[in-house]
Amino acid sequence: RTRLVPPLLVAFLCATVADLDVPYDSGNNGGQSKQSLGAAFDFYVLAMSYQPEFCFEHRSEHFEGCRDPLEEWKYSLTIHGLWPQRDDGTWPSSCTDEPFDEEVLDDIGFEKFARLWPNVKADRRDEPGYTDFWAHEWSKHGTCSGLDQSTYFGTALDRAVPTPYLVKERYGAKIAKVDLLESYGGIGSVSLICERGHYLREARFCLQKHFNNTAGERMLPCPGTVLSEDNCMDEIFIAKFDLDIMKETHSSV
Repeated sequence: RTRLVPPLLVAFLCATVADLDVPYDSGNNGGQSKQSLGAAFDFYVLAMSYQPEFCFEHRSEHFEGCRDPLEEWKYSLTIHGLWPQRDDGTWPSSCTDEPFDEEVLDDIGFEKFARLWPNVKADRRDEPGYTDFWAHEWSKHGTCSGLDQSTYFGTALDRAVPTPYLVKERYGAKIAKVDLLESYGGIGSVSLICERGHYLREARFCLQKHFNNTAGERMLPCPGTVLSEDNCMDEIFIAKFDLDIMKETHSSV
């Protein structure tokens, strides 16, 4: 499929492309200048990714999870990460050198990770790099949470925000941003991240930080430092997996 970018968006895209966070490759918005030493933080950002869009952006790499995705990934965003965040827009990063412990996958449940926090780049346990995604999230963000690995990953999985049914209804179609915001709880409840301003890529939520550093309920509204990352235009496209596009093409022949 071909995507055309309206000319009026060019200036907007140039201004925002440096601020976009690419799933699996980086953490919070803003770049290195917003990171600082020390693990103190005020709340969490729970980032959830839309896999059909991620797979479209990386279609030339033919990731296994994109070629044969789970059915629920079409309609449900999956976890990208749980990120300690400060009220001033900075965040702690890579606070210790504790390596990722693969046993956490079995302690929490391998199937739960595979469904709700998948690594579509290598979605089988026998594939090289299978644990790289979670290892990255733990190293960069989890080590600053003050939590052990089982608690950190278990908390993120338990706090996954359900995707509104509206996304399933509009799979492969357009949606009004105001409607998507409303289905998530209204303006201020979520920061929507779109590829090129139009294609839903991620939703970011703010979670309270409990006294023991675990993540609590959603913060409504999110702090302005998170809401300012929202870059989606008034009309949002909900991508389809290429597999479904090919099925439609073949059925119409």
